Amino acid sequence: MAARSNPIGKQRRSLVSLTLASTMFIAGCAINPKEVSDDDVLNRIQEDKGNLFAGQEPISGPIGIGEVLVRAIQYNLDSRVKRMELAVATRDLDFSEFALLPDLVASAGYNERSNDPGARSINTDTGEESLPPSRSQERVTETRDLEFMWNILDFGISYHTAHQKADEVSIALERQRKTIQNIAQDVVDAFWKAWVAQEMDADMEQLLKTTENAIAQSATLSAQQSQSKKEALRYQTSLLSIRNSLYEMKERLGLAKIRLAALINIAPDADYSLKNPSTNLEPGQIRRDFKSLADNALTMRPELREEDYRKRISQREIKKSILRMFPTVQIGTGYHANENEFLINDDWTDVSADISWNILGLFGINAERKFREAQVDLADARRLALSMAVMTQVKLSMERYNLSLLRYQSSQQLTEATSDYASVISSSSNESELDKIRARSDALVSQLRTNFSYAEAQSSFARVVNSIGIDLVPDAFQAEDAASRGAEMEAHWAGIKSSMM
Repeated sequence: MAARSNPIGKQRRSLVSLTLASTMFIAGCAINPKEVSDDDVLNRIQEDKGNLFAGQEPISGPIGIGEVLVRAIQYNLDSRVKRMELAVATRDLDFSEFALLPDLVASAGYNERSNDPGARSINTDTGEESLPPSRSQERVTETRDLEFMWNILDFGISYHTAHQKADEVSIALERQRKTIQNIAQDVVDAFWKAWVAQEMDADMEQLLKTTENAIAQSATLSAQQSQSKKEALRYQTSLLSIRNSLYEMKERLGLAKIRLAALINIAPDADYSLKNPSTNLEPGQIRRDFKSLADNALTMRPELREEDYRKRISQREIKKSILRMFPTVQIGTGYHANENEFLINDDWTDVSADISWNILGLFGINAERKFREAQVDLADARRLALSMAVMTQVKLSMERYNLSLLRYQSSQQLTEATSDYASVISSSSNESELDKIRARSDALVSQLRTNFSYAEAQSSFARVVNSIGIDLVPDAFQAEDAASRGAEMEAHWAGIKSSMM
């Protein structure tokens, strides 16, 4: 008699084989750390170098402050990052709006089994089989379903979430405004210092050469005893002080051009020149009082406007926590089809309504509501602290500008006096050549300091504009090229100055 097969043993062997095969497959898929190769790094460097300055309008000549601002806003990498953050926030808002829609799910299925899905019935009283085995389903079945479902509670929460995402877009826009304002302030500071360095570079180099010659000449005269040691040391000390001042100014002004290149996103070693600014950008006394400027800052500063949006987001969280107190209601309808030939009706529609309520969750709702209300109070406290800081910044920027303006005006007077003195000494036949050199050096150093104080005054005014939250960019440009847009920007900047001075 043939041995009977053991189906349980077969199932165990199949399970063991499947487990071993799965283990070997997972082991083969193990992932080990892999360092970035040198070729990958080189490719990344070449790609980044190509993308750093891609799509930028080339510089064709000397650029003025207006064009510099336009290029910085358009090409600065920090500005690009904020534009991308705004684009991402906008896409997130578009995505969140789809959560407001109900679910419409289409599905299709195929099922095949190796034997008949039969069943038998047993009498519950006697335990005997009451009917012979039978089946009501084919071995192979195909199904098709189309279901429409709408969760009312999820809709309400998604509605408030979408409004929060809209506020996130506004926050991203305010952050972009702040970035542009900071870039503009840095550009103004770097432009004026770079322009002063450009204008005075030749004079500084000539003065350094003259000073070095005078120091050497004084040392020679002292060695020949043609000049007393006391007089020689006094004179050399004066010349060395002048030389140190020149090196200090070269350091403070010479780096500005490199910093400006980074702000407008051109190569640090790029050869470019700056155009002389128009005279209507001359610094003057600010006519508007502190209260007016402080009110402007409290209205326009991007940081404060961001806090307004953050408070609205927190208030929406309170409404969402209240909605979670209510039961979940889901309604739906659907169309279904089944190819099972044993069915009397192989296609049908149905309507459903479900309600569920997490009763234990109600105990945490009050705590969540208080937490959300505390977030709103925190937003108010943070905004108050920021308002105080903003008003302080406005006052400090005004005082710094007034001091820089006084320093510039005082330096102008000193420059005129030293220039007149140098002219008198140079035309006198009773003065030594060394005294004439020292007079000319003092006059040129004074002029350098005046130009530097002029740049500082311009930078201080830009800090005032930044502190009150004024946008330096016009609402729209009429021109397409950078040079023409620069002229519009310069006119806009001059308009801001005229409204304040």
